[in-house]
Amino acid sequence: MHRFYHSNSLDLNQIISLDEFASHHALRVMRVKVDDFLILFNGDGFEYRGRVSDINKKTINVEILSKEKNNNESTININLFQSISSNEKMDMVIQKATELGVSSIQPIFTSRSTIKLSLERAKKRLIHWRQVSISACEQSGRSKIPTIKSPIGFDQVSEGITTNSLNLLLHPDNLEESSNLPNEYSGDINIFIGPEGGFNQDEVLLLKKQNCTNIQLGKRILRTETAPLAIIAILQYKYGDFA
Repeated sequence: MHRFYHSNSLDLNQIISLDEFASHHALRVMRVKVDDFLILFNGDGFEYRGRVSDINKKTINVEILSKEKNNNESTININLFQSISSNEKMDMVIQKATELGVSSIQPIFTSRSTIKLSLERAKKRLIHWRQVSISACEQSGRSKIPTIKSPIGFDQVSEGITTNSLNLLLHPDNLEESSNLPNEYSGDINIFIGPEGGFNQDEVLLLKKQNCTNIQLGKRILRTETAPLAIIAILQYKYGDFA
């Protein structure tokens, strides 16, 4: 059954209109018709089953028939601090990290970041990234949308680090392997991923001083868009809901 995001509140027996973006996707891509059933979600953790009651030229009206808790959310709280990369790479990280169950994504600028964004461009990218995450939720069956935060500079990163969380810095120049992670863990997990050229030495030292454990994933150096997905999958297997 097709799933669509709706940004406003949803209630039983309510008739709502999908926004222009969702309506276009439903009509032009999914070929939705009157009396078709679909699933709506708005980020509150529930799924709302609805029936298409009416289709106008650009709008689809849906009657809400039932509501139930969505149990597809991850059992662990993973926060990804991702150095900003090119458009396609950043989109892939946000899409796949959402599918893998992260709770939040904090884009960061580092000394070796190749992408520079003005305030206006950053606002536009943030809107785009949030839509990428919403689409990934629609596809993957999630009903809670990860928080995609506004980009920050590296000097602000330490504000997101707490001593009672598991803080993981992925960096190839290290002997600590992922196999040395704690056998059991149930708290928050923060992951720090550098840009294409990696964190510089000062950034690495600062993160280590902020209670970050520097680990590496095997002998091969992973790209900035590959490393977060690999470690998230490992963490979901070790502590989360991957069987």
